[in-house]
Amino acid sequence: MFDAIIPMRSGSKGIKNKNLVNFHGEKLANYTIKKLLNIKEIKRIFILTDSLDYKKNLIKDQRINYEYIRPKKLSGDNANINHVVYDFLIWSKKRYKLDKLLFFHVTTPLISIQEIKNSIKFIKKNKLASLIHVSEMLEPPYECINKIGKNWKFLVGNYVTNRQNFKDFYFITGSMYYFTFNFFLKYKKAFNEKSYAYKVDKINFVDINTNFDLEIAKRLKNLKQRN
Repeated sequence: MFDAIIPMRSGSKGIKNKNLVNFHGEKLANYTIKKLLNIKEIKRIFILTDSLDYKKNLIKDQRINYEYIRPKKLSGDNANINHVVYDFLIWSKKRYKLDKLLFFHVTTPLISIQEIKNSIKFIKKNKLASLIHVSEMLEPPYECINKIGKNWKFLVGNYVTNRQNFKDFYFITGSMYYFTFNFFLKYKKAFNEKSYAYKVDKINFVDINTNFDLEIAKRLKNLKQRN
C-alpha cells in the first residue's frame, strides 16, 4: 500500500487561493484528491497545509488526513518543499508507519487515474526507491536561448537546423513523485539522479501558476489526442 502527500499553502501570488479555484465544476484541489480516492492502492492522503480555510473547503473522507499543520516558517513564498516534506516525515514518525509515499501537486490536474495506476504498478514490479514523472519537451532545447537582447547563447551547444537530428530531451512534469520514507530521510529530498525517470503523457506539462496556465488546463482537460 502507498500513502499520498499533497502540499498546499495559502498566499499564492499568481492566482489568489489557486488551490480552491473552480476547475470544471470542482475546487482545483478536490479535483486531484477525488482521483486519488479512486485508487485502491492509496491507503491515506495527507494534506500538508497551513490554511484552516483549505481544510474547511476540501473533501472529507476517512482516508484523508488533515492532522499535520504546516509551520509558518515553511509556508512563505520561498519555502523549500523538501523542507516541508522532511518536517512532515519527522512529525509522522511517532504517529504513523510510513513507507511508500506518492507526492502530488494539485496544480498539475491533468494526470489521469490510469497513469497513476500504471506508475504504481511499475514501482511495485521494479521495487523502486524513487521515481519521477517526465515527458518529452514541447520545445527542443536546441532552439532555446538563455536571454533576450544581445549576446545570447543557445542552451544546448550550437543551433541544429534539422529536427530529425534532434536528440530526445525530457523535463520533470511535477505531476507525481514517488519515494520511500528511508530514501527521503537519507537524501533529504524527493529525487536525485538515482531516481527512475518514468515517461508520462505530454499533456502533463501544465502546472497552474497563472490565469493563463489555468485556461490552458481547462481547455486541455478533454483533449482526446494523447502522446
